[in-house]
Amino acid sequence: MSAATASDLERYMLDLVNEERTSRGLNALVLDKVLNASADAHSLWMLENNVFSHTGVGGSTPTQRMTAEGFDLSGSWRTAENIAAQSERGAEGLFDDVYDLHIALMNSPGHRENILMPELEVVGIGIQTGTYDYGSGKYYSVMVTQNFAMTGGETTPDIIAPVTQVPASVDPAPDTSGVLVGTANAENIVGTDQDDRITGSGGNDILSGQGGTDTAVYMSDMVNYGLTISNGSIVIEDRSGGDGTDTLNSIEVLEFDGTPFELSRFTNVSTLTDADMLAFCELYVAYFNRAPDSMGLLFWGSALADGMSMTDIARLFFDQPETQALYGASSSTGDFVTAVYSNILGRAPDATGFTYWTDILDSGAVERSEFILAMLDGAKAATGSAADARYLETKAEIGAYYAVVNGLNNVSIANTVMQTFDGTIASVIDARDLIDDHAALVDTAQGSEFTMSVVGLVDDALDWL
Repeated sequence: MSAATASDLERYMLDLVNEERTSRGLNALVLDKVLNASADAHSLWMLENNVFSHTGVGGSTPTQRMTAEGFDLSGSWRTAENIAAQSERGAEGLFDDVYDLHIALMNSPGHRENILMPELEVVGIGIQTGTYDYGSGKYYSVMVTQNFAMTGGETTPDIIAPVTQVPASVDPAPDTSGVLVGTANAENIVGTDQDDRITGSGGNDILSGQGGTDTAVYMSDMVNYGLTISNGSIVIEDRSGGDGTDTLNSIEVLEFDGTPFELSRFTNVSTLTDADMLAFCELYVAYFNRAPDSMGLLFWGSALADGMSMTDIARLFFDQPETQALYGASSSTGDFVTAVYSNILGRAPDATGFTYWTDILDSGAVERSEFILAMLDGAKAATGSAADARYLETKAEIGAYYAVVNGLNNVSIANTVMQTFDGTIASVIDARDLIDDHAALVDTAQGSEFTMSVVGLVDDALDWL
């Protein structure tokens, strides 16, 4: 009889399997040392022979390999086997790879059926690493075999005895952080008060974090998803269909195909008023001379909602490469003022305005980095031009319609949309139609563009057309 004690990676995979089972009212499986040995041997054999198959050494079946190691199949019995492999990827270490493999097994109907088979009692898990040739190239890989069984015979449980004494230097409080995994069905998955990783695994789920920093995990590339933010909750749709449409509560981080996205840095924008958001859109359009991309607008809009001032944001905007490309080459004060008038108001400066602003800049009363914001405030003041104020407001609404209402991020389209506007109603309609056409394309095309829109904020942008 052969026996093997499970490694930390193998015990981690057992935890994932048992979370699936116990969340559905099934019994937790117990590791068995003989099944561990059988599973380890088959994973190693597949790596050494560059084979991925349930048919093993000498043409053996999974049941034959289990009994060959000495597992007792007496009385009423049943066996099953899962195998999985992937090249090492993502974060350093192999725990994330084991998690990926578990998700892949759960997303496969036959493998999921084995994991959730009600009558099972014990399992052996064999995780081996080595080079594997996928045909397209050789990669360092993780190979997994899961041997499941129930039996009327004897088993050899692989159970670690509990620690009865905790060293004084160790925090005795348990870490209840975990990985919570759903099924292809619609579910309500609630995290713990620690840092959790939660995935719905298909279906239209509700994923709720509690305390700590919680991560909602998605397996596809970010460009396949659309995010809708409203005050209090977030909805994310997988346009490829695999992950369904989930509602997120108290989730701080999203992870797309192993790449993290700090969601919490974008969501407070929903607390701004319509007036604040339109003013901020004006600032964004003025500094970059295009419609905002939603990720940039919502990131800085959240910073504004969190207390950062418009002046501080304006200074940071002025240092950006896009802004410097527009205004940085203006060597003289007069050239700079003329460029700002052209990009912001779509006209040359009038003599009075030109003299006023060049004098202020030359005196040092206003820095160039703050001048655009100051000019926006002046154009909208009671002493400013009503035509300029309307022009700015319309540009802001076009920007809000692009980035806030439709959540679009394509900078090239954002530039085309804003250059289409020349102050006429016809040009506003043309700009809106460009946005609608691009939004419709993004909504139906997989892998095209990540979108992030906000509900309840400037919803009426361009509704006067």
